[in-house]
Amino acid sequence: MSKLLYQWILRFAGVHPLYQQVVVEDRLTNIRPQIRADLTTLLTKANQDNPFFRGKFSEFLAANNSVDDDAFFANYRRLPALTKQDYAEAGQQVMIEELSTVNPRERELTVEGRPWESIRRLRQGNFLMPMATGGSSALPLVVHMTKHHMFSMLFTFFKCWYRMGWRPGEKMMIFYPKNTYNIDDMVKFNRYSWLTGFRYHLFDKIDEQVVRGLVDDLNRFKPKLLLVFPSPMNMIAHTIRRFNLPLKHHPELINVSGETFFDCQRRNIEAVFHRSKIEDSYGSVELGEIAHETPGGLEIFANVAYVETELNADGQPEMVITRLHLTDFPFIRYKMKDIAEVEFEVDQAGHERYVIKKIEGKDSNYIMSDRGEHFYPSFFNAFVNEINEQVENAILEIKVYERNQTELEIQYIIENDDHKQLIQSETRRLLSEHMSPNMRYTIRFVDFIDHDYRRKYRVIERQGDIEFAGGIVGDRHKSETVDEVESQAGVR
Repeated sequence: MSKLLYQWILRFAGVHPLYQQVVVEDRLTNIRPQIRADLTTLLTKANQDNPFFRGKFSEFLAANNSVDDDAFFANYRRLPALTKQDYAEAGQQVMIEELSTVNPRERELTVEGRPWESIRRLRQGNFLMPMATGGSSALPLVVHMTKHHMFSMLFTFFKCWYRMGWRPGEKMMIFYPKNTYNIDDMVKFNRYSWLTGFRYHLFDKIDEQVVRGLVDDLNRFKPKLLLVFPSPMNMIAHTIRRFNLPLKHHPELINVSGETFFDCQRRNIEAVFHRSKIEDSYGSVELGEIAHETPGGLEIFANVAYVETELNADGQPEMVITRLHLTDFPFIRYKMKDIAEVEFEVDQAGHERYVIKKIEGKDSNYIMSDRGEHFYPSFFNAFVNEINEQVENAILEIKVYERNQTELEIQYIIENDDHKQLIQSETRRLLSEHMSPNMRYTIRFVDFIDHDYRRKYRVIERQGDIEFAGGIVGDRHKSETVDEVESQAGVR
């Protein structure tokens, strides 16, 4: 698909100015005053037009009209933070007045394999696109997005790819699990891939046959960009090496996101896809992508989001995110429940950045020892790095299961069986030293991690972990899986 045709579609749909604002434009200087102006505009509109937020920011706006930036942001931190549960209970009242009482089902945009009809509706803008967050044992948050909301979120993903060097019209392949997010609806466009430059390659599990099919597809389609989750990408690299698959095309760009990205995974992927640039991104279903890999961490898109941190009950820094410019369904001081460190940095060129460092994932994403201590992903990343220094980087993947509070199962995928004994002994020594000498550690070496990829993949997995990628709304099989897993874990 030519870049000119892409430009025509964006202009026909009436979203080209939004594309320029979100994707092309950057904020690298004087960003705090610009974020302040965006926050003021967002709060003012929500205060007037939104049934849920109406009147809640009047006092803040009046009191902080003339204060300096430091005081403004300090006072902004004192506003209430809202959780997914708060938004779910508020429902459609979080939408602007004119949409808070409509029947969203009557306005849903359906594709049904008719892309040109969909493009005409996109131009008209008289639709609401449903989107559901992952959710866990609670009901996921369902958001009905307007045209502006939907394209604003979509373009944050484009921004990540644009940062890497991809441009509209260049080929992209998406390797995603089936029945996650809205991926199955998107595939209905796949017969028009010769026009769009997008190709979807979906999977249920990852094994030799699936990876052979992907490699054949890569060699034929020759995408510039491959979009994939970190753990499947690592298994792709492992399978290519193990079975000596004929990889003739290395995508110039590989964008991974959605999971914790371990050093051993990156090292393994880069060793196989040695002609590819591999970069990590961070975002969420409800907010879109908000940060992309940069030296020292993940740079927050200052024209898209404002990110703060607050200490939770365990003393861990949790991100609180305001998604800028979303006025039809605003996320204001939204508690993601993700643990990470955020720092404001200025480099030698004078570029300013908010940078996310040491992302741990959800606040429940830890392993608990028999002493009640919490061990997050960064601990196990450093743990694998320490062992890998002794075994020539033989460990390619680790998966840690909490069987109960006194027992862990550690699964490894390794490159060289000669190191098994040393890996076993060092695993027991280090875990006994740092976690507890009284716990039982079962160590297994496997060829593939057995995982239902409809569910969020976590390198460390506690009993009852059940978050589905893309939500469970109306999906009977996922709901049954939730009941089964929670029953086994004793949650119910």
